[in-house]
Amino acid sequence: MEKVLAGFIGNGKAGGVDRYLLNFWEEVSSDDIRIDFLTNEIDNELQRELKSRKSRIFAVADLKHPVRQYRQIRKILRQGNYDVVYFNISTAIECIAVIAAKHENVKKRILHSHSSGNNCETLLKRSVYNFIHSFCRLLLYRYATQYCGCSKKAGEWLFPKKIVESDRFEVIYNAVERKRFEYQAEVREEVRAELCLKDSLTVGNIANFCYQKNHVFLLKIFAEVLKQRPDAILVLVGNGVQYDKIRQKVKEMHMESSVRFLGGRGDVHRIYQAMDVFVLPSRFEGLPIVGVEAQFSGLPCIMSGEITREAAITKRCHFLGLEEDVSTWADMIIRSAGERTEAKFLQKAENYDLDRQKEQLKALI
Repeated sequence: MEKVLAGFIGNGKAGGVDRYLLNFWEEVSSDDIRIDFLTNEIDNELQRELKSRKSRIFAVADLKHPVRQYRQIRKILRQGNYDVVYFNISTAIECIAVIAAKHENVKKRILHSHSSGNNCETLLKRSVYNFIHSFCRLLLYRYATQYCGCSKKAGEWLFPKKIVESDRFEVIYNAVERKRFEYQAEVREEVRAELCLKDSLTVGNIANFCYQKNHVFLLKIFAEVLKQRPDAILVLVGNGVQYDKIRQKVKEMHMESSVRFLGGRGDVHRIYQAMDVFVLPSRFEGLPIVGVEAQFSGLPCIMSGEITREAAITKRCHFLGLEEDVSTWADMIIRSAGERTEAKFLQKAENYDLDRQKEQLKALI
């Protein structure tokens, strides 16, 4: 049996990386391949799910305690006798695990980049993290044997150019179960009734409330939309460290009646159906899976120019710079809204097909 140690996973519901890792587990684990996971804190529900297919999950110290994490991971690798490690990370600062794997002589060491920036809430912390990332990036690739990214841009954030442009690097796009997100008129009517949207222009965003996702800028854009469309509604799905701050900002802008906070949802495929336009003004992304889902739902999408163009899989996906005036964003949102129809895909949409990803994942190990 081949043994794989993958990480880092949260509670299985925390975001795109968790969803990707669980998909990896479901598609690759078998009688011949066992996949175990690293985490910083064990979620009991996830542990039971993994145990049902004889997979294990190990809690190790976070990066605030790098020496302890290093020792714990070396011990896990030594006792488990793993053949492969597969670490999905967002910054080169997360280098401890792959260093431990090399020191334990694990033959196949795979790094997968899922971001293109450090998601820190303060300028000082971002500056420090960016400095440490730049230093760690010079060393990180030396400890791996294979390299992946959710986009080329994500690869360039983590690895040297010579790696990204070599056959040792592979893009594995954030695939989506297309049928789950296909436009359904009856579901649209049902969800719009649930959310009391009536005939309002509905602008949607699904994201963690954090620095990366740029919610304050989104609120400023929406305030401009309201000047032209007073009936408009902004639907926000997600949780995060800035959740309370954004709710307070909405009150200060006197938009409480026009903004719906839905929190974390397990039915985002339904929520997309109720929207008229999807907006994602992120400061940076590896490749946003929500943008792919929204396009599979037939939604026009307005994304920031900081997001890689690899994310566009329909002609109704547009990019605007964060330096553009909010009125420009608002005009684009209003112009883009129209009758919901089934999506018409560009050829590169095939890159996000789940069956295609299954083959990539199986070949990876």
